[in-house]
Amino acid sequence: MLRGEQSKLCFSPALFPSRQRSLWGVRRVVRTPTAAVATERVVKVATEKPVSLKVRAAVTVRKKKKEDFKEKIASQLDAFSDKIGRNVVLELVSTEIDPRTQRPKTSKQAILRDWFEKKNAKKERVVYIAEFMVDSSFGTPGAITVLNRHQREFFLESITVEGFACGAVHFSCYSWVQPTRIHPNKRVFFTNKPYLPSETPPGLKELRERELKELRGDGTGERKLTDRIYDYATYNDLGNPDKGIEYARPVLGGEKIPYPRRCRTGRPPTNTDMHAESRAEDPLPIYVPRDEAFEEVKEEMLSAGALKALLHNLVPSLVASFSPESHDFKAFHDIDNLFKEGLRLKQTLQDQLFHKIPFVSKIEESSEGLLRYDTPDIIKKDKFAWLRDDEFARQALAGINPVNIERLQVFPLVSKLDPAIHGPPESAIKEEHINGHLNGMTVQQALEGNKLFILDYHDVYLPFVDRINAQDGRKAYGTRTLFFLTPLGTLKPIAIELCLPPATPGCSRAKRVLTPPTDATSNWLWQLAKAHVCSNDAGVHQLVNHWLRTHACVEPFIIAAHRQLSAMHPIFKLLKPHMRYTLEINALARQILINGDGVIESGFTPGSCCMEISASFYRDHWRFDQEGLPADLIRRQVSLDYLRLNFITHSQHQNVTDTRGMAIEDPSQPHGLKLVMEDYPYANDGLLLWSAIQTWVRTYVEACYPTPQVVQADSELQAWYAEAVRLGHADRSDADWWPRLGSPADLSSILTTLLWLASAQHAALNFGQYPLGGYVPNRPPLMRRLVPAEGDPEYQSFLADPHRFFLSALPSLTQATTFMTVIDTLSTHSADEEYLGERRDSYTWTEDAAMVDAWHAFAAEVRRADQEIARRNADPARRNRCGAGVLPYELMAPSSPPGITCRGVPNSVTI
Repeated sequence: MLRGEQSKLCFSPALFPSRQRSLWGVRRVVRTPTAAVATERVVKVATEKPVSLKVRAAVTVRKKKKEDFKEKIASQLDAFSDKIGRNVVLELVSTEIDPRTQRPKTSKQAILRDWFEKKNAKKERVVYIAEFMVDSSFGTPGAITVLNRHQREFFLESITVEGFACGAVHFSCYSWVQPTRIHPNKRVFFTNKPYLPSETPPGLKELRERELKELRGDGTGERKLTDRIYDYATYNDLGNPDKGIEYARPVLGGEKIPYPRRCRTGRPPTNTDMHAESRAEDPLPIYVPRDEAFEEVKEEMLSAGALKALLHNLVPSLVASFSPESHDFKAFHDIDNLFKEGLRLKQTLQDQLFHKIPFVSKIEESSEGLLRYDTPDIIKKDKFAWLRDDEFARQALAGINPVNIERLQVFPLVSKLDPAIHGPPESAIKEEHINGHLNGMTVQQALEGNKLFILDYHDVYLPFVDRINAQDGRKAYGTRTLFFLTPLGTLKPIAIELCLPPATPGCSRAKRVLTPPTDATSNWLWQLAKAHVCSNDAGVHQLVNHWLRTHACVEPFIIAAHRQLSAMHPIFKLLKPHMRYTLEINALARQILINGDGVIESGFTPGSCCMEISASFYRDHWRFDQEGLPADLIRRQVSLDYLRLNFITHSQHQNVTDTRGMAIEDPSQPHGLKLVMEDYPYANDGLLLWSAIQTWVRTYVEACYPTPQVVQADSELQAWYAEAVRLGHADRSDADWWPRLGSPADLSSILTTLLWLASAQHAALNFGQYPLGGYVPNRPPLMRRLVPAEGDPEYQSFLADPHRFFLSALPSLTQATTFMTVIDTLSTHSADEEYLGERRDSYTWTEDAAMVDAWHAFAAEVRRADQEIARRNADPARRNRCGAGVLPYELMAPSSPPGITCRGVPNSVTI
């Protein structure tokens, strides 16, 4: 009886008057032999009327560092209105139900004090006080409601309530609170104590359900920028048919073109196509749920990037428009000058511009530093490294796109495409092409010794090549590149196949094989062939591995998490730092990057076919169970559905490789596999981070879910995963490869994969874009000429000036500088970046002290991985990351300062 009554008294003795304070001696009395006296006093407590007591909350509000004049006026008006009673009102909600009302127990309403007095506070974070009156039977607080009666929204960072015997109660909010004129309902924030749905205290059940219902919305209407509603839509907003038929784009998502779903905005359809959603063209804002928008520091970084982009693109555009002969780079020193002194205008051209556009002279005078491009890392240590074959091969293992290299397991090569449409499936690469490059081995010996590797972009590109080559200024092949693993552990390219769709049956020119050069002519042809391989690699990297696999395919899991997992759910707390900014980044990508005639279409070889290439990979290849690093390195991928879809019979498939084969299963290793190539920097470092993430997730999940029955009974968890699959990936939801969610091990595997994709995988594919791709000849995103052959009309001009021909095949001046400007921004870390092993509320994100300790153990493991990566980069035996002119591999190094650093692993897809 005593213990039951005492549990209701959750307040610090210091808050009670002396008469009531004596009651806190009850527990001590119980420990004395006079138990009868203790029982007598308990009865007295139970019959006394509850007393009113005061507790205090410290409320942290983050203010904007920079406000324009209008915002400053509005801020002052809010301060004065607060003074006359239009306040911010708070109310505590208990975990218990009031037996009299059968409603959750609540405190008296409290107002946020001193808003007027602190109206001119210069600090970024301002702490306000609120005092609540509660009675002694209130119990433990589980939630707090906030009503904003000001005119403007404000950013509520956290609330800490003190005065309860259970200690300080923390609310991690990090949310915009809208004024009642926009959203009249009270905002609800829960404490940092996690609860599975079945464990929800009675006083919080209704609030938990109501909050999720509001976040789901009703699926109708156009979303306002102030909304916090998460819902699904197809990618039907990439084109703008109202501007003309050339700007129309197919809808991605649905039976015709399967694709993941994106966050719904509800904008009305276009005038000319009811199936296409009207666009919010840049610079108009595009909807994402309010709390998903960038914070001020991130906005400042992007604004600075936009100014830099304006200056970087202005002068090249002017040069091209006023001086048509300057459309192309004439020599390599023209490219080098972009990094040395920026693009300079000829005096005669300057005179023209000064008369027509007076501010150009001011730009030239005042922005000299901004007009120069930062020197990319790839040419800092060795200006000519990009020309070498070993560097070309090294970047397949430690470059921007190290995830497409495969071990060759069957020779000769065979396409999986329908031969009735795309010609004979056999590759033109024969043994005689490569026998002389295998260090005395036969092809069969090299295969058995795991010495042959391939970059295969034949099947990805060939179905689109005719449409690509029909576009002005774009030329492409389906390519295959073979590499041999040398005794030093490095790769060397030994053959490149360039394939075009056959113009006529048996056309010999459709397939062409080039091997390492033996003279000047073959050297320039080889360089052009490598450029085409790099262009294909750049397209697959951007459209498939970067955008599709880490941005688009993760988005449905984020939407479902907000719709189905309460903020108090332990799995939501685990996922939260790994979802930051992703919806905003993806919305901006739809607006300016992957849209029709956007940056990607304009700057990459496939042009208007870009997103269809992305969708074709999703349809034919993407599967969630192969997205974790170990599974991806092994990757058993070809399914019967895929074979039927591509018209391949079992007999044809006998010679088709089924696996990526970069690793084999090895239960003795912590990550369960062994690499077939010892010095593979992406995989070596990635497995360090994978293991750290896996251990952390497993520890967390096992603490929350001791048995499979608990996983299966968690209604919110099951709804999250089911909805992410059924609605978010609706077009692939029937596939039999989706993992089950029936046990703690199943959940750990799914979560580890998601955390990996959002953090390390995305970082490896993103933050090296400018350092390695900013020097366009190293990795041209777009090719404008095919490789000439004897008899071609342009072969003689190639022989006469191969240097000029090579540059004319690369992007033009404006194409190159626009591309460089965009990847400059994409490669930049903002000052508010949160890296793997960091979170802003590292001690208060959960009330579970054991899980806080486990998270800090994870953070320590991430720091050790950082140190191990530094050690590897200094090891001369690792020639793919250490050596004369060789760049260290730091894309998996977790920590980074702000800026372009070619390192750093943020928690989430933040750019």
